[in-house]
Amino acid sequence: MKDVIYVIGHRNPDTDSICSAISLAHLKNKESENETYIPARTGEINSETEFVLNYFNLDKPKLMTNGKNKKIVMVDHNEFSQSIDDIENAEIIEVIDHHKINFNFSSPITFHTEPVGCTATMIAERYLSKRMIDKKIAGILLAAILSDTVVFKSPTTTERDKKMAKKLAQIADINNLEAFGMEIKKAKASLKNMAIPQIINMDFKEYDFCNNKVGVSQVEVVDFSEVDKLRNDLLSEMRKMKKEGNYDLIIVMLTNIIKECSELLVIGDTKKVETAFNKKVENNSIFLEGVVSRKKQIIPQIEKAYDGA
Repeated sequence: MKDVIYVIGHRNPDTDSICSAISLAHLKNKESENETYIPARTGEINSETEFVLNYFNLDKPKLMTNGKNKKIVMVDHNEFSQSIDDIENAEIIEVIDHHKINFNFSSPITFHTEPVGCTATMIAERYLSKRMIDKKIAGILLAAILSDTVVFKSPTTTERDKKMAKKLAQIADINNLEAFGMEIKKAKASLKNMAIPQIINMDFKEYDFCNNKVGVSQVEVVDFSEVDKLRNDLLSEMRKMKKEGNYDLIIVMLTNIIKECSELLVIGDTKKVETAFNKKVENNSIFLEGVVSRKKQIIPQIEKAYDGA
């Protein structure tokens, strides 16, 4: 009987997290004789990811909420605070990620991390080295790269991401990368008919900075006017989350993907945010020109502010 190994991304999964899990499981099953790899999601998919899966006619992975006693491959994350419940009691087989490292496990494992814009770039390289990629897999890997790099506008973008995207586009029959990328991003950028908790939790990640619990959500929009009337409700929900979740700081990063800038809504230790960006927080808000990447332009600065406290 084959061992079952689940491939999972982080909580509140994004397109890279879901598409990398599907693609890696598909590749592993082609390579393996003794294991069965199953992609799984650790939360509900967002509208962008749903658009991508529908575009390439693929089903969303099964929902898995607890990792206890399961064999796990972690993709697009390595921090336990961002993973499935009871990940501490899972048998972790492998990690493939492109974020900062905050990982500890009792046994030697394969741990692959590189400073690229997207986990999917690394997985696509594995596929192409074996010459076994098909159109649908190429398509979802391409979509993940375009999503995570904000169609190459994010400072996390590398030449490897761009070159891989061009190769995948040829296989997936996508003629205009930028147009397809904006189509993907706009699928997520509308907040119509979404509840306030849903907006915040759509892409919410939790961090531990010097034993301080910090939550940072990123919400992508194409027009700030869409969130103008929601600010007070967002701040109210953030206060509730801070109290109930015992957070030291909660940030909601409102990113305009057209103008390439972000407004940060801040509840909690605002001094850390002011230190991080050398800017005054006024009315629980600061504006940052040219900032679109949580991973590279927000998290390192906040962590440094806590380290220097």
